[in-house]
Amino acid sequence: MSRALRITLIVLLLLAVLLTAGWYWLLGYLAEELDLNPTQPPVLTSPPGAKIANIPAYSGPHPHNIARPSETFAFPVNWGATGPAEPLFAGPRQYPFMCQTLDSELGQPLVDNQQGYGTAVYDDDGNITGYSQDCGLPTRLHYLGYEADGETFFRSDDQLPQNTDNELLVRAESGTINRFIYVLLMPTTMQDKQDQPDLSQWNGKAVYHFKGAIGIGFQQGQARFKRLLKDMRPALEAGYAVLYSTGNETDNHYNIWLQEDTALRVKQQFVSRYGEPQYTIGFGDSGGGLQQYLLSQNHPFIRGEQHGIIDGGVAVIPYPDMITQITYGLDCELLEYYFDYLADDKSFWEKASRRSLVEGLSSNPDYQPRLNFLAAVASLLRFDIPPAHEGATECSHSWRGSAQLVNNPRFNTHYPRYSAQVNDENYWTHWQDNRDYYGTDRYGRAGVPASNVGVQYGLQAWKDGDITAAQFLDLNRKVGSWKPQAEMQQARYWLISGDDSLRRYTPYGEHNMTHNGHAEAPAPRIAGSLEAAQGAYQSGNVFIGRLDIPLIDVRPYKDPLLDIHHSWSAISSRARILKANQGDNPYQSIWISDAGYDARWDAFFTMEHWLDQRNSGDIASRGVPDFASDRCLNSEGDVIAAGDGVWDGRWNQQADGHCTQQFPFYQSSRQVAGDNAMASTLFCELVPVQQALASGVYAPLDATPYRAQLEAIFPQGVCDFRLGDQARLW
Repeated sequence: MSRALRITLIVLLLLAVLLTAGWYWLLGYLAEELDLNPTQPPVLTSPPGAKIANIPAYSGPHPHNIARPSETFAFPVNWGATGPAEPLFAGPRQYPFMCQTLDSELGQPLVDNQQGYGTAVYDDDGNITGYSQDCGLPTRLHYLGYEADGETFFRSDDQLPQNTDNELLVRAESGTINRFIYVLLMPTTMQDKQDQPDLSQWNGKAVYHFKGAIGIGFQQGQARFKRLLKDMRPALEAGYAVLYSTGNETDNHYNIWLQEDTALRVKQQFVSRYGEPQYTIGFGDSGGGLQQYLLSQNHPFIRGEQHGIIDGGVAVIPYPDMITQITYGLDCELLEYYFDYLADDKSFWEKASRRSLVEGLSSNPDYQPRLNFLAAVASLLRFDIPPAHEGATECSHSWRGSAQLVNNPRFNTHYPRYSAQVNDENYWTHWQDNRDYYGTDRYGRAGVPASNVGVQYGLQAWKDGDITAAQFLDLNRKVGSWKPQAEMQQARYWLISGDDSLRRYTPYGEHNMTHNGHAEAPAPRIAGSLEAAQGAYQSGNVFIGRLDIPLIDVRPYKDPLLDIHHSWSAISSRARILKANQGDNPYQSIWISDAGYDARWDAFFTMEHWLDQRNSGDIASRGVPDFASDRCLNSEGDVIAAGDGVWDGRWNQQADGHCTQQFPFYQSSRQVAGDNAMASTLFCELVPVQQALASGVYAPLDATPYRAQLEAIFPQGVCDFRLGDQARLW
């Protein structure tokens, strides 16, 4: 063997060793980042009856018309005791249920059974003393704050801190109510005592802090004391008390009845401990803002009511509700897969701006789809050529992964925290989290309250001449829909779905689409459950525009940044409010600022002024005062324009207002297909193609020459969004 050959072999061997070592380092790094090897004990088994078959979809009165039952628990929860585990009116406890008391640095949960249900609890010697299925904690006292430098956080459990020179001192109470971890924060002094709280720093008002993100239930949630104090510091420094529960964080679940049940009880705990506040302001972003819309709608509000939830709200980057966002969110990967793999003219769709014509959402030529590099590597490992992209849309950049998380019963991002048996037995979807309202089949699987049958994707783009008839027909012929829940397979999301093969990774989930990843003509469209969709409306899971409290919808304008919290959500809420109030807007104000400025605390202290003025009788109880009116702000927080009409635009058939010109709105895929500004249709009314042609669905186009093709693509008919929603029965 020549010297050159030996050197070459040695170099190749070293390279192979380095690549192998690097690969295993990467796997270890990702496993740690994704919490794939958790130190906390997993949920071992669920108690009997956790899976319930043949639950009918909810068909009772809307929650706004239901009187809540009288409280059965004797508040306050005593020190060392545990709050109620069974909800008051939100239905039976959900199992499995992952304890996160250790994640919250509050110790192990309390033992509540010896049958092996839930999570194992250990003694100091590592022996199992029992199990916890409800994750209870004793109520206890803490002190939090910042040291004299104003930046160093401290936490002292059960006793006052030794350092008396503090920038901020907060009395904190923690425990569990409805199995979720609650925290009450009260600004105080070094004179505070457990049973004699020093309320000298309290201004007599409170904030209920709601938090966001996307969760599918089955977990307690993590209470982050340091983050909570940081987020609410301006309110605490102004003298406000703060109420919080992991049950009001949508990262953990989206059951609005349980969120209300929990918030009411946390509020009762606060009132029983400290007294009734003058008023309570809701405050929170994303799902934390969404809860404020739905709680205002669903909870029968009586001004001055004892133990109500909130008297006014500051909803930061909110959606109107979760369910009407999922409809177009599920469209995203169907459309993206079509553009990348099924379209006749893929080169046309390489530009993200053209995809935006169909998806409705914003695009940016300087961004790339999320996980694009990983998808490209997986494609090359399959000996495929990765699709080309010129930029990204909000769909591919921000909504990626949501279809798997929300809609795939086999996919659970927290799978290492549950035993293999529990993972296999449960259905991990947003629908399952709300099974009491959407109903279940004979296997206990929850219904899907949405449909894309009859949806003519890109209809407005065709009308506007932005796409051709051939492109419109090809798109709708091939796009398909998601398979029924019973046919869903595990997502192929590599490590996060428990798959050790990167080669199988796909961001789309095309194996769970009705075309199985292959061009079919036409690809089947399969509807979800109309009964489930009707249950969504009846149970108050759809925001229909009823708003009984003052609320400021505030958000930085990040549409060009492809932020998932797009600005037109505010307009969707406004359109529903106007519809519900015969054109009147009694309580909602929309504030949108330049992306470089966050106006949430400006809005908070404006809401304080609003409630002070209203409660004193200086302003009317109904109507938005001038000092809180609609507005847009620049990067310095200065008002660009304010008042009626600043947000006018295409959505209300008016010329663009001054703020709309500054921060233009986009739409959803369903609006581009014909839905109105409310964007709330779950099951469109279907009409035969011939009727649609005659009634102006395609106007100003003459689509008559394409009648036969349209009838082949839409054998069940096409959506006529002017006729309303099959799911709304009133």
